[in-house]
Amino acid sequence: MDPLSDILAGLSVRRAIFTRLDAGAPWGFDSSGEPFLKFVLLVRGSAILRTPDSPAPIALHGGDVFIMLQDQPYRIYDHEGSIATPCVDIEKLRIDDRIDVGGSGARTSFISGLFEIDAQAARPLLKVLPPLLHLKLDQDRSLAFQSVLELLAIETQAPGLGSEAAIGRLFELLFVHAIRAYSAQPGGPTQGWLAANADRQLVRALEAMHGEPAHGWTVASLARSAGMSRSAFAARFKAVVGQTPLDYLTQWRMVCAARLLRHSSLALEDVARRVGYESAAAFNRVFRRETASTPGAFRKNGPGLAG
Repeated sequence: MDPLSDILAGLSVRRAIFTRLDAGAPWGFDSSGEPFLKFVLLVRGSAILRTPDSPAPIALHGGDVFIMLQDQPYRIYDHEGSIATPCVDIEKLRIDDRIDVGGSGARTSFISGLFEIDAQAARPLLKVLPPLLHLKLDQDRSLAFQSVLELLAIETQAPGLGSEAAIGRLFELLFVHAIRAYSAQPGGPTQGWLAANADRQLVRALEAMHGEPAHGWTVASLARSAGMSRSAFAARFKAVVGQTPLDYLTQWRMVCAARLLRHSSLALEDVARRVGYESAAAFNRVFRRETASTPGAFRKNGPGLAG
């Protein structure tokens, strides 16, 4: 199975907030950080974005998208001299999903979506993506982002039959568009499974592991799937992915196990077998090492949220 499709299939949105914001110059917003994944499309106008991890301010123009994958403070404004208002105060101006702020000058418009998702399910994505993605203007992609964000807003404001499924699929679409764009731009992924996905031999091994995570894979059998010698495969996989093939397999098995613990009532012994472990004891040890939680506690307490 295509690794990206497999990973996205396990993501579930716990909470979503959508905003259409119109700001008249002068304007500025200051956030201490938000416990959400944040997708923002700049529909028209221009803005400057600053984060602690960015050595220089990031210029945003109409059609640009930025995605924040970690809870970090940021400031966004129209001009260096503009006063930045805390986002908690801006939020008080919300009427349904709309906010209108600022002065009487040139208008800048945003559409944003904030999402809470299962941290364990999101782990494979968050490991290979930078904390901030800035995707520059691409007319087709910008229209796609706007369309998906607007459809998500409709589904969350007026839930109907199948809304939960629709929200999940639309959220996946946002990530597909974002990851495709990130992978294609200069300075895109250089390490991790996303980089390996572009390697015509390594991707065969990834697809094999994702297709049959419970199979008793060895480095030799994965090398055969990739059409490579064992030594060449092991060396290239480690260099590109940043971990050994069997370490990657173990982490993917724990993601699959977390899905089963969250979405099924299977006994722990059955979960263990479905992800390639003959005993619940062995599975417990690995799950605890990889997630800092026992399977039983994970099932009882529910997954953490990523933002």
